[in-house]
Amino acid sequence: MAQTALLVEDNSIVRNFIVASLERENLIVLPACGGAEAFEIIGTRLKVDLLLTDVNLGDSMNGFEVAKRIMEEKPGTKVLLMSGYPEKELLAAKEKLPFLRKPFTLAILTKAVREALSKIPAQS
Repeated sequence: MAQTALLVEDNSIVRNFIVASLERENLIVLPACGGAEAFEIIGTRLKVDLLLTDVNLGDSMNGFEVAKRIMEEKPGTKVLLMSGYPEKELLAAKEKLPFLRKPFTLAILTKAVREALSKIPAQS
């Protein structure tokens, strides 16, 4: 059965690139442009295998807040944060969450997603 990724990215060009890239890797990708849309989507799903979220989102929530809430609502969901701001990597490390630095290539993206999906999720 195909794995499902919830993608939260406010930049439509980046969002479309990631959707196309991950669908080529046989993942089902549920795109959202912000936290509110992500929660609408996750509310209709029994299970999401991976949350891939930008740290800086255009709406009132950031990626850390989205990840925290989704991990609480859907335990076992794996998380991969991404950002073009290097200081966000330190925050992700502090939270023990995997991080993908932008910009990235198709190969780097798919490797990071596969690694995140293969990890055992942290228990809260």
